[in-house]
Amino acid sequence: MVKLKADISLAEQAHRLLEEKLVTLKLIPGELVAEKNLMDQAGIGRTPVREAIQRLSAEGLLQVLPRKGLMVTPLRRSDLTKILEARRVLERLMVVKSSERATPGQRQALCLLASHIEEAGNDLEVFFRLNKRLDELLEAACHNRFLVNALSAMRSQCRRLWYLQRRSVNLQRLAQLHGGLARAVADGDGAGAIRALDEIIVTLEILVNGLDVLS
Repeated sequence: MVKLKADISLAEQAHRLLEEKLVTLKLIPGELVAEKNLMDQAGIGRTPVREAIQRLSAEGLLQVLPRKGLMVTPLRRSDLTKILEARRVLERLMVVKSSERATPGQRQALCLLASHIEEAGNDLEVFFRLNKRLDELLEAACHNRFLVNALSAMRSQCRRLWYLQRRSVNLQRLAQLHGGLARAVADGDGAGAIRALDEIIVTLEILVNGLDVLS
């Protein structure tokens, strides 16, 4: 469940709530949805939801269909393959820069998070929540908003893939890899962070290749 801060805008709240529903497949890929339905699900008025829809469309999670309304973007093998191709390069840069630029407080937070991730065991929902927190810490630690913006939509698409293929995931191995990534960044070990990241991307590529619906 997304926890919302009182000081964020209604449009941001709508975006976070709807993104969670899209990422966790509560809004089904390929499904046609009405703006009113999204307003009801978010519990927020028309103008903020329309702003959220524009962002989600730009991020590739929703498609605006002329005279038909909105469609939840399908998970396509061709799209995900290209996303991983780009993500591998950009995320390598992010983990290296995060390793170099993280503050002492951020390094401490990453160490603590690594332990929590590794202890997640087989609790899928806890792992996904901690994985999102890891993304947020890496984004803050790299101190490069352009890099963060470039990766944001790709990460959302990959989280949809994790949810879709969750029964095929070796969660304990995945937790070890993400914990190792967090520890490497905390230790300033850029090369170690890249090794852990590359293994995570390989796992995602395997999940992409296992998709039933191909396009």
